[in-house]
Amino acid sequence: MINNLFSRATDSSADETLSYTAMASAAAAAGAYLAATLQATTPELRAMLGGIVSQKIMEHEAMTNYVMSKGWMNPYDDPARQLEASYNYSQSIISKH
Repeated sequence: MINNLFSRATDSSADETLSYTAMASAAAAAGAYLAATLQATTPELRAMLGGIVSQKIMEHEAMTNYVMSKGWMNPYDDPARQLEASYNYSQSIISKH
């Protein structure tokens, strides 16, 4: 049911949409925890927050590898090709709404 709803709205599978969302979430969390780590005043707090940053980076890496294995992202393509693919994808979503 969820896959059907996502597919109608975006021409993408729920897995693809949720994977990109998880990647963005992990990246945002890593950035937030990194900022907190840099502002922490005690070594113990820095160590704890630094560990969380490492976990978020590993989460992002795992999701990136999954997305690449599915062929949803091709980071080694020519940059112009990547931009074209992103543009075409965004246009397909806009045209449906």
